[in-house]
Amino acid sequence: MPDEHNCIEHHTVINDVSYTLQSRTVELDNGERHQEYRVLQNGTEVKSWTRGDILPYFGLNRG
Repeated sequence: MPDEHNCIEHHTVINDVSYTLQSRTVELDNGERHQEYRVLQNGTEVKSWTRGDILPYFGLNRG
């Protein structure tokens, strides 16, 4: 499974608070893939890796 160094990062400000959104693709042993994301604030995790693709909510595409 990829770690936080193998992900896409996007910085955003919501209600005057700066966040880093990280998104990654996870490949399972059976070959299936899914998206996961997590949220950091000042380098501290405020939402752990969660299944789903958050980037479209911010109008972003995978790079």
